[in-house]
Amino acid sequence: MKVKVKPWRLIWRFLVLLLVIFFIVIFFTYYFFITIDFEKGTLTFVQWDYRQPLILSIMLLLGIGAFIPSLTSYYYVIEDKYFIMRKYWKEYEFDYSNIEFIDIEESKRKDMVIFYSPKSKMKYLLGDRDGKLLETLIKKCPKNMSVAEFRRKHPEERY
Repeated sequence: MKVKVKPWRLIWRFLVLLLVIFFIVIFFTYYFFITIDFEKGTLTFVQWDYRQPLILSIMLLLGIGAFIPSLTSYYYVIEDKYFIMRKYWKEYEFDYSNIEFIDIEESKRKDMVIFYSPKSKMKYLLGDRDGKLLETLIKKCPKNMSVAEFRRKHPEERY
């Protein structure tokens, strides 16, 4: 069964990433936007010509070009013995028998799926639309331990 991630989670995540990339690009191309007047010792904005709108429009087009595939290629496939997280062109497979602990309260509160497996340690997955992934994990994980058992068995893990 294919389960889609909530689109608002992806949108917020993508906007933060886009802003960080935007500021990094502006930082490295500041000389297209800001110049230093050495006589007065002040910073002034460069008179805009074709370069500044071109840089901003290329960044916007690249952002939109990266955002559309992220909406269509981020989902979970729930099977009988495992589930697959498909993220862009990569697939990550998680076996139900390897999952030791599911943080149910925190997962419901943050609208995410938080679990621990010895192979991948603590994993934070974006929540799906109907909460089917969390329900499936609760039902199908045979080794799901309590919070006290998890803290006793893995004291080095932050919880």
